[in-house]
Amino acid sequence: MTHPKRRLPIWFLIAAVGAAGGILSWTFRDVDFVRVQALLQTIGSAGLAALLLPMGASLFIESVGWGWAFQSFGRPVRLMGLFRVRVTSEALALTLPAGMLFCESMKPFLLARHCGLPPEPGIAGMAARKYLLLVSQAAYITLFAVLGAPFLETAGAALFGRPGLSYAVLGAGLAVGLAALGCAMTLHRGRVAERVLRALSRLPIRRLRDVLQRSRPQFTGTDSELQLFFRGSLITSSLPALAFLCGWLLESLETYLILRLLGVELPFVAVASFEVALSFVRHVTFVLPAGLGVQDLGYVAFLRALGVHDPLVVGAAFVVLKRAKECIWAMLGFALLWSDLRAAPTSICSAEGSAATQRRWALSRLASLTWWTWSGAAPRHKSR
Repeated sequence: MTHPKRRLPIWFLIAAVGAAGGILSWTFRDVDFVRVQALLQTIGSAGLAALLLPMGASLFIESVGWGWAFQSFGRPVRLMGLFRVRVTSEALALTLPAGMLFCESMKPFLLARHCGLPPEPGIAGMAARKYLLLVSQAAYITLFAVLGAPFLETAGAALFGRPGLSYAVLGAGLAVGLAALGCAMTLHRGRVAERVLRALSRLPIRRLRDVLQRSRPQFTGTDSELQLFFRGSLITSSLPALAFLCGWLLESLETYLILRLLGVELPFVAVASFEVALSFVRHVTFVLPAGLGVQDLGYVAFLRALGVHDPLVVGAAFVVLKRAKECIWAMLGFALLWSDLRAAPTSICSAEGSAATQRRWALSRLASLTWWTWSGAAPRHKSR
């Protein structure tokens, strides 16, 4: 008989997705879909194809930054291998409830397969990437909280009846910055993976404990790799975040491009100012696939607050284009994942050893990342 506690996360995810669908239905309950279709038909095929470019460019330039991070602790990797890892993992993050859990758990396998990385530097690189994403997101939010303050104040007055939205967004940016600083201090000291090992070893699963004990050297190796990444100054370690910041800017550019195709002529700073706010909300509600429902409601609310004509129709057309673009990239990612899973790899990591040993190492790594993600020991980010 299955213990009820095991079912709780499943029902929680189902409830979360149901709530997202409810919010989405409520947001567009009064929309005229005939007018939405007519608006979408005004966009040519070239415009539709162009919508795929910003996300692809964002994933690519983020891969450049991630490769830069790996290079900083002496692990040069193939850029196209990292790009494939990002496209594949992004498909999981975009489509599954709590997709980040599955996304992070698959990355050690994908990094081993496409970049030839053993588990230790792979997981260290994943932790470094999370830190860099926090640094870049803090800069992104803070920048447009300041530059877009007039637009945020206008929207805040219309949405909440009072000013102060720009200060709330600025506070969110500072909070993310503090989280990045805390992450750096934690990772710089090392022994993070060792603490994860101790926590996992307390689970009442004897077979898992046996596997973890045999894998202790790999956990220690992960801590050593993290110490290499943070061996210089904090500024030097944070330089790859510039590439991640470009990825965030491309996300705002994508929203601006979609709105321009729909005939909305808001300034880029105005678009970026509400995009940073909604991107933060999306990551807070990470249990929903791509912030479904909550983010869509936010777009309609901001369009209405900023005086866009017919915001419900424009918002519905915007959501159709944005979600369709995400579905196309997700289908590509799942196709790549399917090809990876069909091909039986000869090894999961580059360390020597039997297939059984490699499977044990993979099991311990997946368990580590699963626990790490849900416990909050690792910072949560956009798996873009």
